[in-house]
Amino acid sequence: MKCMGVDLGKRRIGLALGESESLMAWPLRTVEAGGDPFFALDEVSEIAIEEGVSLVAVGLPLNMDGSFGPSARAALRWKEAFEKMVPCRVETADERLTTLSAHRELESMGMRANRHMRVVDQLSAVMILQSAMERERGRKSAGSGQ
Repeated sequence: MKCMGVDLGKRRIGLALGESESLMAWPLRTVEAGGDPFFALDEVSEIAIEEGVSLVAVGLPLNMDGSFGPSARAALRWKEAFEKMVPCRVETADERLTTLSAHRELESMGMRANRHMRVVDQLSAVMILQSAMERERGRKSAGSGQ
C-alpha cells in the first residue's frame, strides 16, 4: 500500500512517500506553508491524490508528557480539514522528537547544520511515516492471529 507522511510546520511542511509492505519510506518534497499550514492544505491534498496514496500519516506534536498542547490541537484541525479533501485514510502519528532525531541523523551523515532546513522536514516526515507503517503492520499481524 502506498503511503504518505506529513510533518506539519508553520513555515514548511515535509512530505515523504512509502510502501507499507516493505516498510520503506523516502523523502518526497517540502511545501512552503507561509506561516500557516492551512495555507498549503490544497497543495498537500493534490499531492496525495496525484501520488495515489491509500494512507496518510500526519505528525501529531504531543507534549513530552503525552498531553495535547496548542500545536497538537492545530495538527488535529489540519488533519480533519485534510480528510475532507482526500479519498484515503488519514491518521495521526506521534512525532515527538522526530525533528531532533532528523537533525542528528543529518549531522551523522556529515551535513552542515546550515543546510539542514532544506531536508529536515522531509526526513521528519519519513520518520513519521515509518512509525505509522510499523503500527499498521502490527495491526494486520494482530488481526491475522500471528
